[in-house]
Amino acid sequence: MKKFVAVILAFTFSVGVLPAQALGKGTFYLELKLGCYSANKSPNKASKWSDTNYKTLYMTSCTSAHHYEVFYTGKLKTKDLSSEAAKKEAGSACDKSAISTLMGQKDLPPTLTYGYFYPDPGAEEKKYGKRIVCFFRVADPKDDKFTLSINRTFREVTYI
Repeated sequence: MKKFVAVILAFTFSVGVLPAQALGKGTFYLELKLGCYSANKSPNKASKWSDTNYKTLYMTSCTSAHHYEVFYTGKLKTKDLSSEAAKKEAGSACDKSAISTLMGQKDLPPTLTYGYFYPDPGAEEKKYGKRIVCFFRVADPKDDKFTLSINRTFREVTYI
């Protein structure tokens, strides 16, 4: 039995963290991939939306508590990321992908919104280029500065 436990532990540590520890390591916001993320290590609670607390997010399952669901990543073509043209291009890219993702889906929360991240001009832009990350969030209907915790995915994959 001890040998079996040792093999399981060795396998777990070689593969990665245990599910209960999945929120332990944060991901820099420009390195997010498609999937779900918690804004903090307490994904069951609402998270305050601000301009400063979004740069480290914690990957989690889309069927357990999370605050954000990344549904699109890509590259912007706009030269100046601090321009209105960059905001317009980012919004357009996310609009198109969000509509495609949500088309035909039912029971969507009335406060489901999306947002996007792209690099700050300077060091982030130099390292990450013009990468864009689009994500869904559910705003608290009483105060939209808070993002509610959700326990389901908004991307349903069907194989026909």
